[in-house]
Amino acid sequence: MSEMNFVARFFVNRSAARRSERRAAWIRQNARVPAGASCLEIGCGVGALAARLVDTLHPAKYVATDLDPRQLEEATRSLSQRYRGPPPPTLELRRADMLRLPFPDASFDVVLAFVALHHASPVHHDFSQVPRALGEADRVLRPGGLFLYSELFHQEAIRKWLTDHGYSISGVQRGWRLESVVATKSATPG
Repeated sequence: MSEMNFVARFFVNRSAARRSERRAAWIRQNARVPAGASCLEIGCGVGALAARLVDTLHPAKYVATDLDPRQLEEATRSLSQRYRGPPPPTLELRRADMLRLPFPDASFDVVLAFVALHHASPVHHDFSQVPRALGEADRVLRPGGLFLYSELFHQEAIRKWLTDHGYSISGVQRGWRLESVVATKSATPG
């Protein structure tokens, strides 16, 4: 997975607060995140969604990851301002590559990836590494867990990969180019 360039980082970070508000509202309307859940966010950017979900859903643990160290620096700064000090102890920022997640199998109740999966490959329109990223998300997600994502690219191929691997799809919302999906992992190993 490659790091974002300056231009991409600028546009992603510029409207993070507004996007995170919309995404959090969509999650509350479409997904039943269990109380005290353990959550993993892939591609957290500046941490805006992480903060909003920690503040509203009150998970037991929320690990916000990004591969780009500059994004994590910006997230640390942004969260320090938001909380006027360190973030809540349930919120952890961590550098991680979605192709090699450094977490044990079945360690999260919820995995979130908002406009991140297409970054698995060096070129956005290249699907070749996306299945590997999906496999890693699947590996760390507990049976019966939720995979919440939005994607601009590879929408049909991602949904097919998920259903082929025992996920049920619900809560689909389509916008101009963006598709947001709630996928529930089978509670029984397939």
